[in-house]
Amino acid sequence: MEDAAELMVRHEISGAPVIDELGRCVGILSGYDFAVRERAGCGKTEPPRRQAEHVLVRNQPNEPYHIEDVREDMVRNYMTSAVQTIDISATLMQAARAMCGAHVHRLIVLDDRGRPAGIVSSLDVVAALLSVVTE
Repeated sequence: MEDAAELMVRHEISGAPVIDELGRCVGILSGYDFAVRERAGCGKTEPPRRQAEHVLVRNQPNEPYHIEDVREDMVRNYMTSAVQTIDISATLMQAARAMCGAHVHRLIVLDDRGRPAGIVSSLDVVAALLSVVTE
């Protein structure tokens, strides 16, 4: 989580997709997740959700698996795994409707192979609206 926070601050972003070793989006990490982490650290809520004490991982798709301990302060313990996505060919209006319908502030944009190509946020929709509205 510390590494993720550093990257998000360096790139001045409030959310980012979590990608597995095959390039698939397996979650999304946002500022809200850091708030949950902070609150858990203060003992005001349940500890982060843990599904296992150990996991099978591999560094490259063609390498063998090995067992690693799951540390509590890992992104996988705080990220939102229910990722809302939209196709790269969708319109901004379709993205706005999808965000409103799912009550989310960002959508992962998937390319033709189903891999993340970017993010569209509610602020992107507002910026687009402002660019076409004249005072």
